[in-house]
Amino acid sequence: MPLPPVDAPADEYLARARKAFDAGDFGVARREFVIAAALERDAGRLPVAASFGLSRVLFAQSNNKEAAQVLSELARDAAAKGDDNTEARALADAIWLNRESNQRADVRNEAARLLTLMRGTSLSAETRRLIRETTTTS
Repeated sequence: MPLPPVDAPADEYLARARKAFDAGDFGVARREFVIAAALERDAGRLPVAASFGLSRVLFAQSNNKEAAQVLSELARDAAAKGDDNTEARALADAIWLNRESNQRADVRNEAARLLTLMRGTSLSAETRRLIRETTTTS
Protein backbone atom coordinates (compact mmCIF):
# COMPACT_ATOMS: atom_id res chain seq x y z
CA MET A 1 0.00 0.00 0.00
CA PRO A 2 1.52 3.36 -0.99
CA LEU A 3 2.04 6.03 1.63
CA PRO A 4 -0.51 8.85 1.63
CA PRO A 5 0.56 12.16 0.15
CA VAL A 6 1.96 14.53 2.77
CA ASP A 7 -0.73 17.12 2.10
CA ALA A 8 -3.62 14.63 2.40
CA PRO A 9 -6.22 15.85 4.88
CA ALA A 10 -6.25 13.94 8.14
CA ASP A 11 -10.05 14.14 8.19
CA GLU A 12 -10.33 11.46 5.49
CA TYR A 13 -8.23 9.09 7.58
CA LEU A 14 -10.14 9.94 10.74
CA ALA A 15 -13.44 9.19 8.99
CA ARG A 16 -12.16 5.84 7.72
CA ALA A 17 -10.73 5.03 11.16
CA ARG A 18 -14.01 5.77 12.91
CA LYS A 19 -15.96 3.72 10.37
CA ALA A 20 -13.57 0.78 10.78
CA PHE A 21 -13.73 1.08 14.59
CA ASP A 22 -17.53 1.07 14.54
CA ALA A 23 -17.40 -2.05 12.33
CA GLY A 24 -15.00 -3.75 14.75
CA ASP A 25 -12.12 -3.73 12.26
CA PHE A 26 -9.53 -2.61 14.79
CA GLY A 27 -6.51 -3.28 12.57
CA VAL A 28 -7.74 -0.88 9.90
CA ALA A 29 -8.90 1.63 12.51
CA ARG A 30 -5.49 1.57 14.16
CA ARG A 31 -3.67 2.11 10.87
CA GLU A 32 -5.93 4.99 9.82
CA PHE A 33 -5.66 6.73 13.21
CA VAL A 34 -1.85 6.42 13.08
CA ILE A 35 -1.79 7.98 9.60
CA ALA A 36 -4.14 10.78 10.69
CA ALA A 37 -1.93 11.52 13.71
CA ALA A 38 1.19 11.67 11.53
CA LEU A 39 -0.50 14.05 9.09
CA GLU A 40 -1.63 16.31 11.91
CA ARG A 41 1.87 16.41 13.40
CA ASP A 42 3.40 17.08 9.98
CA ALA A 43 1.03 20.04 9.63
CA GLY A 44 2.14 21.37 13.03
CA ARG A 45 -1.13 20.52 14.79
CA LEU A 46 -1.84 18.40 17.83
CA PRO A 47 -3.36 15.07 16.77
CA VAL A 48 -6.12 15.22 19.36
CA ALA A 49 -8.88 13.25 17.62
CA ALA A 50 -6.43 10.75 16.14
CA SER A 51 -4.69 10.14 19.47
CA PHE A 52 -7.89 9.68 21.45
CA GLY A 53 -9.23 7.44 18.68
CA LEU A 54 -6.06 5.36 18.58
CA SER A 55 -6.15 4.97 22.36
CA ARG A 56 -9.76 3.69 22.09
CA VAL A 57 -8.67 1.11 19.51
CA LEU A 58 -5.76 -0.02 21.68
CA PHE A 59 -8.03 -0.22 24.72
CA ALA A 60 -10.52 -2.30 22.72
CA GLN A 61 -7.62 -4.62 21.88
CA SER A 62 -6.78 -4.87 25.63
CA ASN A 63 -3.54 -2.98 25.13
CA ASN A 64 -3.95 -0.47 27.96
CA LYS A 65 -0.25 0.24 28.33
CA GLU A 66 0.19 1.30 24.71
CA ALA A 67 -3.10 3.23 24.81
CA ALA A 68 -1.75 5.16 27.80
CA GLN A 69 1.52 5.82 25.99
CA VAL A 70 -0.37 7.37 23.06
CA LEU A 71 -2.18 9.74 25.43
CA SER A 72 0.97 10.50 27.42
CA GLU A 73 2.67 11.54 24.18
CA LEU A 74 -0.30 13.74 23.31
CA ALA A 75 -0.12 15.31 26.79
CA ARG A 76 3.60 16.07 26.32
CA ASP A 77 2.96 17.58 22.88
CA ALA A 78 0.08 19.65 24.26
CA ALA A 79 2.25 20.89 27.14
CA ALA A 80 4.93 21.94 24.65
CA LYS A 81 2.32 23.95 22.73
CA GLY A 82 0.75 25.41 25.87
CA ASP A 83 -2.59 23.65 25.33
CA ASP A 84 -3.49 22.97 28.96
CA ASN A 85 -6.99 21.67 28.20
CA THR A 86 -5.77 18.98 25.82
CA GLU A 87 -2.91 18.11 28.16
CA ALA A 88 -5.27 17.70 31.13
CA ARG A 89 -7.78 15.55 29.21
CA ALA A 90 -5.03 13.32 27.84
CA LEU A 91 -3.45 13.00 31.29
CA ALA A 92 -6.74 12.04 32.94
CA ASP A 93 -7.32 9.20 30.49
CA ALA A 94 -3.66 8.13 30.56
CA ILE A 95 -3.79 7.93 34.35
CA TRP A 96 -6.80 5.63 34.21
CA LEU A 97 -5.18 3.42 31.55
CA ASN A 98 -1.86 3.32 33.41
CA ARG A 99 -3.67 2.34 36.61
CA GLU A 100 -5.34 -0.51 34.76
CA SER A 101 -1.94 -1.73 33.50
CA ASN A 102 -0.10 -1.28 36.84
CA GLN A 103 2.21 1.50 35.61
CA ARG A 104 2.42 3.09 39.06
CA ALA A 105 5.33 5.45 38.37
CA ASP A 106 3.55 6.83 35.31
CA VAL A 107 0.35 7.26 37.33
CA ARG A 108 2.20 9.22 40.03
CA ASN A 109 3.97 11.50 37.54
CA GLU A 110 0.89 12.16 35.45
CA ALA A 111 -1.33 12.67 38.50
CA ALA A 112 1.10 15.24 39.90
CA ARG A 113 1.04 17.17 36.62
CA LEU A 114 -2.75 16.94 36.37
CA LEU A 115 -3.11 18.20 39.93
CA THR A 116 -0.92 21.20 39.05
CA LEU A 117 -3.14 21.95 36.05
CA MET A 118 -6.31 21.56 38.13
CA ARG A 119 -4.98 23.99 40.75
CA GLY A 120 -4.34 26.60 38.07
CA THR A 121 -6.87 28.77 36.30
CA SER A 122 -6.22 27.88 32.66
CA LEU A 123 -8.60 24.92 32.34
CA SER A 124 -12.07 25.45 30.92
CA ALA A 125 -15.17 24.50 32.87
CA GLU A 126 -15.83 21.75 30.29
CA THR A 127 -12.36 20.25 30.76
CA ARG A 128 -12.77 20.33 34.53
CA ARG A 129 -16.16 18.58 34.20
CA LEU A 130 -14.71 15.88 31.93
CA ILE A 131 -11.81 15.29 34.30
CA ARG A 132 -14.14 15.00 37.28
CA GLU A 133 -16.18 12.42 35.36
CA THR A 134 -13.03 10.50 34.40
CA THR A 135 -11.40 10.53 37.82
CA THR A 136 -14.42 10.11 40.10
CA THR A 137 -14.98 6.53 41.13
CA SER A 138 -18.42 5.15 41.80
